[in-house]
Amino acid sequence: MRDHNKTIITEQFTVEEVRGEEIKSTMTTVPFFKNNEFDYGSFIGWMGEGAKEYAWMIFIPIIILIVTAVSNGANLTDGIDGLAAGTSAIIVFTLGVFALVYGNIIFSEYLDIMYIPRVGELLIFITAFVGALVGFLWYNTFPAQVFMGDTGSLTIGGVIAVIAIIVRKELLIPVLCGIFFAESISVMLQVAYFKYTKRKFGEGRRIFLMSPLHHHYQKKGYHESKIVTRFWIVGIMLAVATIVTLKVR
Repeated sequence: MRDHNKTIITEQFTVEEVRGEEIKSTMTTVPFFKNNEFDYGSFIGWMGEGAKEYAWMIFIPIIILIVTAVSNGANLTDGIDGLAAGTSAIIVFTLGVFALVYGNIIFSEYLDIMYIPRVGELLIFITAFVGALVGFLWYNTFPAQVFMGDTGSLTIGGVIAVIAIIVRKELLIPVLCGIFFAESISVMLQVAYFKYTKRKFGEGRRIFLMSPLHHHYQKKGYHESKIVTRFWIVGIMLAVATIVTLKVR
């Protein structure tokens, strides 16, 4: 991010002057709040002014947790044809919108959001990544001709997490990546409940017919294509809700 004074904008909406030095920062944004900038270093603020130098000790474990969680969520979602690739394309496209507005000083000024210099350059990678996902999806839709496997799904999840962190939207991941989140939660609930009931009753019981969540609907008799399409619809709704947070605060 840039520590800068307010920019001077002409009537033609061109930037005349930007002052300040670029700095490394552990700042992020908290969704749904007006004054939404948050510094991870505040967790150790009680240690005094010099504590900011050690903010990375808090920042790095949080980043590791986020990348691990999203990677595993994407991996669990990759269970039926087209689900992981289509959902990921929606998520990455949405992150591209954030990269565009956070990397443009005019948009960031208008929306009263954090300005992150040159983050707009991510659009080149994001566009290529979305194109690759859609190209893969062409052959991965039901019935699939190609498969990504664990290597592909884990990598896609990791890339999504890293982009979200770069554009300071990692705290929106439970909303934007709601499909990944629901798939992960379904597995955790299924395993935890099975182990609990086995200890208590001597026989393991299940919440879902099968986990992750998409397999539950398969067991209920829904066709793969219907499950995938409806998950995509939910993913698009979550993406719209995520973009709306730019103004709804």
